[in-house]
Amino acid sequence: MNEIFIYTPKITSRISYIFDLIFNQLLGISKVKLTSDLCAFSQKKDAAKINYSRSFMTNVPYFFPDQLLLETGIHALQPTFKKHDALIAAFFHIPAPNNAEAAFPFDPFALAFYLVSRYEEYLAFTPDKFGRFSANNSQAYKNVFLQQPLVNFWAFKIKAVLEKQYPKLQFNCPSYQYSPSYDIDHAYAFLKKGWLRQTAAFGKNLVQLDFETLSLQLKTWFRLQKDPYDTFRYLEQLDDKYHLNPIYFWLLGDYGTYDKNIHYNNNPFRQLIQTNAQKYPVGIHPSFGSNQDQDIVNKEIHRLEKITKQRTKKSRQHFLILAFPQTYERLVNLGIQEDYSMGYAQHLGFRASIAHPFYWYNLKTEETTNLKIFPFQLMDVTFNTYLQRSPEEVLEEARPIIQNTKAVGGHLISIWHNSSLCEAWQWKKWRGAYEAIIEEALNEK
Repeated sequence: MNEIFIYTPKITSRISYIFDLIFNQLLGISKVKLTSDLCAFSQKKDAAKINYSRSFMTNVPYFFPDQLLLETGIHALQPTFKKHDALIAAFFHIPAPNNAEAAFPFDPFALAFYLVSRYEEYLAFTPDKFGRFSANNSQAYKNVFLQQPLVNFWAFKIKAVLEKQYPKLQFNCPSYQYSPSYDIDHAYAFLKKGWLRQTAAFGKNLVQLDFETLSLQLKTWFRLQKDPYDTFRYLEQLDDKYHLNPIYFWLLGDYGTYDKNIHYNNNPFRQLIQTNAQKYPVGIHPSFGSNQDQDIVNKEIHRLEKITKQRTKKSRQHFLILAFPQTYERLVNLGIQEDYSMGYAQHLGFRASIAHPFYWYNLKTEETTNLKIFPFQLMDVTFNTYLQRSPEEVLEEARPIIQNTKAVGGHLISIWHNSSLCEAWQWKKWRGAYEAIIEEALNEK
């Protein structure tokens, strides 16, 4: 048996979306059928069944629907979070006596939809200095479940309810996997930037008496060492050693305050991208300067396609600038199929409280899109800059997230930068920290 039949008096786009996510994508039930025909539901004998209505039925797992999945539009919603069955839950109100009859005293599907849709990010919030929704604003951070894939955990609780009622029901849950990814914000620290930029940087370092940078700059200029950020051979060695298949995201925006990569027309830079794209999946890293302009994003996508001779399907926002729904609407309009921006810069963990890729639901238009979101959980800048952890502390900080992802058969994604593996400046000893994370992520225990 690999079919589930669900009765709900009103089939909304929200209900269709979240039931497909939970039962098909997370629990691996191949046939998920919704019906508002009570007679047909009652007569169905050869499938597992769920009653998602406000009327109790005997011998059928019962889930009382919250209004969230029955309505449309975005409202100032403030669910109450507290523990149930050792897990945090959002207690959307269930009136008596339904709360005693229901499988849970809250609606786990409404909870999952609230978290995965990023409902709270559509509401008014105080942005950080880059205009981002901060982790500290999130319900996951405030209620201490940011490091837990809560949607997956509750999906497993629902699975247990079904297994008890329907022991022959088959589940084909996804298997755990790990994918490293790299953002190339600065392909080189000193080279290929033009003599004007290089001379200006040298003068600035001289005025500031930054002798470490001056020494590295001079050694690089005179070919006494490789450019510090030229860590691409090291990354290839990691891939060979650990059998990795990373994704590279390339910044090709015009020069600006927060966009300082090599000019996209620089021949050695283009050759670097071409060589990389022949071996690894690549994506666009839309510049900070493109955040309010779809035409600029489109221009940067075409630059990458012209260099790689490949269609660009993957994207991750520079500085993780993610505004709902505008950022994702632009990507959908431009034909991007996968986005890897779903995570916080300030904290580690699960921004959407889920450890698997999922399709973006646009709350503005109330429709499921074809843009697949790949959440990340770990980032080098988070450890170093925001949390100010030493390389020796990184693994212990990352381990709970890695273990939680493994526990639900999730997809662990890390972000590292070629520049953070330079073994210079604030990144000394960080190669060892990164390799420790890779080994922990690949450890089968």
